[in-house]
Amino acid sequence: MLLLCSVSCSEDAAVSPTTNDEPNVVLIIADDMGWDAFGKYPGTNGQKAKTPVLDSLAQSGITFPNLWVNPECSPTRASIFTGKYGFRTGVGSAIGGNTGGLNASETLLQKFINDKTGNQYATAVIGKWHMSNNTQLAAPEQFGVDYYSGIFTGTVPSYYNWTKTSNGQQTTVTTYATTYFIDDATQWVKAQQQPWFLTLALNAPHAPFHRPPLHLISDKTLADDAASINSNKLPYYLAAIEAMDTELGRFFRSLTEEQKSNTLIIFIGDNGTGTQVVQAPYTSYTAKGSLWQGGINAPMIVSGYGVNRKNATEHELVNGTDLYATIAAVAGAGLNQVHDGYSLKSLFSEPVAPQRKYAYSELFGTGDGREGWTMRDSRYKLIHLTNGTEFFYDLSLDPFETANLLSAALTSEASAALSAIRAEKLQLQ
Repeated sequence: MLLLCSVSCSEDAAVSPTTNDEPNVVLIIADDMGWDAFGKYPGTNGQKAKTPVLDSLAQSGITFPNLWVNPECSPTRASIFTGKYGFRTGVGSAIGGNTGGLNASETLLQKFINDKTGNQYATAVIGKWHMSNNTQLAAPEQFGVDYYSGIFTGTVPSYYNWTKTSNGQQTTVTTYATTYFIDDATQWVKAQQQPWFLTLALNAPHAPFHRPPLHLISDKTLADDAASINSNKLPYYLAAIEAMDTELGRFFRSLTEEQKSNTLIIFIGDNGTGTQVVQAPYTSYTAKGSLWQGGINAPMIVSGYGVNRKNATEHELVNGTDLYATIAAVAGAGLNQVHDGYSLKSLFSEPVAPQRKYAYSELFGTGDGREGWTMRDSRYKLIHLTNGTEFFYDLSLDPFETANLLSAALTSEASAALSAIRAEKLQLQ
């Protein structure tokens, strides 16, 4: 694999006893990283973050440009770890305060895998949780995650001064958050004596915006005062992505050669870019928190174990729920379809006929006028807002959703697609 074979292994790297029948899995989630800031994704002309590690990851694997997630953090994470759409779990928007969150009856992916494999996998979530409310600090462990350490809520007051939650206990950390999570992940992997499934849920590049440690970024002249940051947040958002990329490189270098060949890597964004730093053609209305492409179409790369396609682009539709079935299948614990997700494992080796004809996303519980649902097929997309307003787009001709087809008479093809999407949505219920 190009990325992992192109970086040297550290002297104190861990030794893994796993075999190719028991692959390791690392799922990396970037927070508020839309594809407008990622150079691997064409079609936008704004400023791009420097991401040599992620670029190399894409060259050694597959990029999925048609991943749909949810417009906000919590429902995306809940859908990944339950394999279910938000209307089934009740998590439709960002969780805050002392109410809401996943029901204790849900079987998270970590427990599903170990129930099916006889506790074969060590599991960890390091970083952002944001699937439970503030009265449930021990929720990760109660859901069956062996080790949790990170940011329990949606954000932090500062990357340099934040509250870590682990085993229901909270402590203050003053190490730059991205660095701390990479340190923690490296140490956890090093200690494992069985196959492992690690979720590295980084809070970068989510607000608040800071200058990262200078050794992690290329622009050593980037100012560090509040006035500079507040006057133009975009350079600091991009710097947070670059710092994340640098630290991911350090994590990959910590793996042994055996681990490099025996670990599946999945990288995704959890929703679109935040409204303070989104770039054209997206707007603050069509970015994070919206059902438009700028809110739900996130980057995705897979590489490593079992991924035989190199520098490939796979245009099939993908839902965040598909990661549940995919990771379970890779771990030997799942069927081709689990709940609302389909396994992507067969696509890792060769292009195959699509399993998913429709992608779906939703937003509820915000009260901001953008609540509703959206569904697309390979070409057309319908947005239905709770207030009854609808938008219908031809994404093949209008990928940035500038022309609502419902403003004029539909072609017979578009009309048939609209009817089919409506019928599919009814079947979901």
